[in-house]
Amino acid sequence: MSSETVSLTIDGRTATISINHPPLNVLTIAVREALSSVIGELEARDDIAVVVIESALPSAFSVGSNVHEFPRDEAGGLAKIRFEQRLYDRIAALAPVTIGKARGLILGGGAELMLACDLRVASVDGEIGFPEIRLGALPAAGGMKRLLRELGPARARDMVLRGRRLTTTRAAEIGLLTEAVPAEALDRVVAEIVAELLALPSVAMTQAKRAFNAMQTGGDANAIEAAAFGALFRAPDLAEGLSAFVEKRLPQFNHKR
Repeated sequence: MSSETVSLTIDGRTATISINHPPLNVLTIAVREALSSVIGELEARDDIAVVVIESALPSAFSVGSNVHEFPRDEAGGLAKIRFEQRLYDRIAALAPVTIGKARGLILGGGAELMLACDLRVASVDGEIGFPEIRLGALPAAGGMKRLLRELGPARARDMVLRGRRLTTTRAAEIGLLTEAVPAEALDRVVAEIVAELLALPSVAMTQAKRAFNAMQTGGDANAIEAAAFGALFRAPDLAEGLSAFVEKRLPQFNHKR
């Protein structure tokens, strides 16, 4: 359910999660719990094809955790990080395609949230980074493992160990973001991506997502790909796509998982 800080709106087969905690979308305990609740709603649905996670603020997607709430003992720290790890893993595992849409700053836990999304589009006037090391902390809510997968060991270590911040333009150049666009074009570009995804078969997209996620955990890639491909034959979209190609017409996909 929506709250004052995290809202969920549904428009057809598109869900939009908007974080609104001025001035910089600090991820307080209350914000994280509200986000978890909204994700729970989406996990229970099978009619959503695309989820957009965005900020309602022009200044930041999110700058991460509230330092004033930061635990002062190991037990509290582990409880915090385990909750965040589970939350971001749940976002990464959502059946719909997720798009992180960001303006301004994407830092710390906010960057970890962004990295949990399948596609990441940001305005060129922003920055993304992991400054935790400068506070004596680490981006341990999935930040390091996802950085390693996306950038490889050299760049991942460079970002974390030096607490580096990159312009969104540079982040897109090295593959940390999908795309960096002018601020005035962000809404249009994301809307175009959403429209493109909505025209594609949901079963194939979901199976592709699951296969990517499974391969990133070190499983047998061939077996994972084969299982995902085999699952396509249990839905009508593959037959429709092949028939449409042969008949030289646009396919009429089922759009159901």
